[in-house]
Amino acid sequence: MSNLANIIVHLLFLLVIVSPTAVHAKELKKGMPFLAARTLLLHKGWRPINVHEGDNFSYIGIDKILVKANIKEVESCAMDKAVCIFNYKKCDKCLRLFTQGEKIKGMRVYEWTYDCPDGH
Repeated sequence: MSNLANIIVHLLFLLVIVSPTAVHAKELKKGMPFLAARTLLLHKGWRPINVHEGDNFSYIGIDKILVKANIKEVESCAMDKAVCIFNYKKCDKCLRLFTQGEKIKGMRVYEWTYDCPDGH
């Protein structure tokens, strides 16, 4: 095998090994401000998923404020507790971000999973 072909094979092998972990949002930290986490995710190539697009969902409370602020990846916010769920996608991977806080600037990340919302 030529030297160039050998290098290409090794690069492809590394790409296959590294790619699945590259889409994960390793820089996310529990307790970080939501807006900082959102900016980080968008810069890392995560796309917001609007799970309510086209279904005439009625936003109320903080989720209505989020949508008006063009943060349309909000799935829902609890009425009795200041918890919201946001959805993102990168390649074929999903990320669900959970925040706590009653105002956008005060929202903090407390958890995330790599689950996809239904139908996405």
